Amino acid sequence: MSSIHNLAPSRGTAGKYDHLVRADGLVHRSIYTDPQIFEAEMLKIFGGSWVYLAHESEIPNPHDFKTTTLGRRPVIVTRGGDGRLHALLNRCTHRGSLVCATEQGNAKRFQCPYHNWTFANDGELLAVTFPEGFGPAFDRRAHDLGRLPRLESYRGFIFGSLNAEVEPVAEWLGNARPTLDWAIDKDEALSRRWRVVKGTHYAFRANWKHQNDNNCDPYHVPFLHASAARMNQERHGAGKGLDHVKGDRNRMYVQYLGNGHKLFDQRPEMGASWPRTRPIPGKETHAAAILETCGETRGMAYLERVGRAGINLIIYPNLFIMGHGMFAVYEPVAVDRTNTRYYTTLFEDAPEEFNTLRIRFVEDFNNLAGRDDNDAMERIQDALAVIPEMEWLDFSRGLGTDRESVDASGVVTGNVMDDTGVRGSYQRWKELMNRDVRLTVA
Repeated sequence: MSSIHNLAPSRGTAGKYDHLVRADGLVHRSIYTDPQIFEAEMLKIFGGSWVYLAHESEIPNPHDFKTTTLGRRPVIVTRGGDGRLHALLNRCTHRGSLVCATEQGNAKRFQCPYHNWTFANDGELLAVTFPEGFGPAFDRRAHDLGRLPRLESYRGFIFGSLNAEVEPVAEWLGNARPTLDWAIDKDEALSRRWRVVKGTHYAFRANWKHQNDNNCDPYHVPFLHASAARMNQERHGAGKGLDHVKGDRNRMYVQYLGNGHKLFDQRPEMGASWPRTRPIPGKETHAAAILETCGETRGMAYLERVGRAGINLIIYPNLFIMGHGMFAVYEPVAVDRTNTRYYTTLFEDAPEEFNTLRIRFVEDFNNLAGRDDNDAMERIQDALAVIPEMEWLDFSRGLGTDRESVDASGVVTGNVMDDTGVRGSYQRWKELMNRDVRLTVA
């Protein structure tokens, strides 16, 4: 392997980060505010573990590509002419320019705009301008685009890593697999022809871990989203929003699944999904058209896949599965800045009214309740940054009580309002940050 593609290994000291995540559920403020810790996360977590990159339906055809990020590293995910998947570092091996600035498309090759070096969509260097100037010692193969040494797809979800020794994706998903499979299977019961489309995209001024925590923290729902709940109740009646998340005496639960993955499971209290959807433009008209076209049984099956599915599944560190065709991706930008991108899966062979309703429902919830979450996360980030005298955040809810149990597979289940899942993910954070990991480019 050429030295041009070797990244310096991350040489952490064993236990270096132990003091920042305590056994009593306290987490130090610095893991959200310290730029050096953020840089270490980009190496050890977003470099040394699996990270979600793209969905196969976004690049279905030979030579399709999508640009994305692995942590902060720009990456091009491509499908070669033979159908194989590749993940290339989007950085010219000559003088370092971004090679592809287009978000998505179809191309057999990429040409650097700086000196016009040209690369195949599998990363091979095809052409060097004025090559005689580099002399006989020039090694063309050493200047192929950097390739991620590990790339795997699990049921259409593509993950990549710079750690050649990372475990297989199916093993890494572990106890998260049954819930992820459930979310995929219930859509595949109606269609195996999906396409992923972009949804809401926003940036917020806070650390990436706040969003990761927030989506498995039902404790905030009755309070932070109180105005949205009150508006729903007054305008549309009960059962049209998040009113099933209102206390800790119910059948819902949170879980820590291992490897940082966690779940907030609302399904025990959700019931049918379609009756709970809020009024959205065209709801009644589109529903009637679906029922007329498909009949009562199949039509209702489509409508049941429009509303909330009842799961918040975090695939650590950057993928959020909501189970009704919607998922989100966290993109860390800086210690205090994060992008969140939402995507929706649509059915190629479904009535167009179904796809329209699915998009409208996703837009509805994110624009209604997502604003509350962003505001809260930015307030937290601001306060942590300017009050160093108060060092700790408390994730101890449920710890040491009879509200938590562990099954034979190691899954920890807690009360719906407890910090069980979030607390587990910070133990994983500490494990990943403490380990030595060697990052390489193929």
